[in-house]
Amino acid sequence: MDIDGFRKFLSSRKIDQRVIKNSIKTLRDFELYLKKNGKEIENATRQDFYEYSSRMIEAGTNTVDNYLSILRYGYFKKLNDIIIAGMEVLDGREVIKNLSNRLAGEFSQEFRNSVFADTKIPALGIRPEDKPEYMQKLIKNLEAKIGTDGCGEFLNRGLRDRYEEWRKPDREKFLKSKNIDAFLRQKHADFVSELEKHLEEGTLFFTQEMTREVVDYVKKDPCIESGVRRGNQIIIKKIPHMAKEFLAEKDEQKKRYYYCHCPWVKEAFKGSDEPLSPVFCNCSAGFYRAYWEIVFDQPVRVDVMESLLRGDSICKFAVHIPDKVLASVS
Repeated sequence: MDIDGFRKFLSSRKIDQRVIKNSIKTLRDFELYLKKNGKEIENATRQDFYEYSSRMIEAGTNTVDNYLSILRYGYFKKLNDIIIAGMEVLDGREVIKNLSNRLAGEFSQEFRNSVFADTKIPALGIRPEDKPEYMQKLIKNLEAKIGTDGCGEFLNRGLRDRYEEWRKPDREKFLKSKNIDAFLRQKHADFVSELEKHLEEGTLFFTQEMTREVVDYVKKDPCIESGVRRGNQIIIKKIPHMAKEFLAEKDEQKKRYYYCHCPWVKEAFKGSDEPLSPVFCNCSAGFYRAYWEIVFDQPVRVDVMESLLRGDSICKFAVHIPDKVLASVS
């Protein structure tokens, strides 16, 4: 393990020295665990990561900082299995806690407890295949209590964090754009350029390998992640979560698995066409709603047009453009 190189890597990114010290301690513990099994960090698999994660959960050391320590080493040494596993742990970790807090805040603690009957907030670091069971129970209970429409409206307000600071630069880009159409065209061009860079450098786009086929697939369809204006709506499609595998797969059920992004649903597609109520995809609408409300700096409505949980082959959303924004289109 390259401790000196990793220390320099973190220092160059302005990471606090206390955090660096803790990161190295975590990595040494991970290394010791792996060596007992005849392995090194450089050849550790996702399975190794999750076995160590189970150990962290038992020891109470399964903190965000400790997972970030391992993830950052993965980026430092370009260890894709470690990067993917680390991202799987951290992606969407706030969802069930946010659901719990919103139920208590918008209804009552008693109501929250009734939805969470026999369900605890899962530990950070559980295996991906263990996640869907939690959400299946919670959404079933919530939908039974407030109905499908009420559940959809609740979820449409989002369960993810809003990531205000991350999205603010797009607000600035929008303000500098001639109009919404120009902003969307540039957004698509920037997204394709980002994927091209990953392809050239051999790095991952979040958790997926980039190929020429994937870049071309996105380039041909500006609705993917960026969006295209159609009248008073922006139509957006998700990029497949595992686009390389999605494009190569012929089996429709497997394609749904490769397409799905949600860490609280995805693994259940291995065994069911409809592992969760279709109403849950309003949570994804809420993810886009948060983004566009920041870009437009005003409330926005987002509808689910197609979704995997409805039996469709993709997830597609309609963002309703505010009248003031639409008026700027020439």
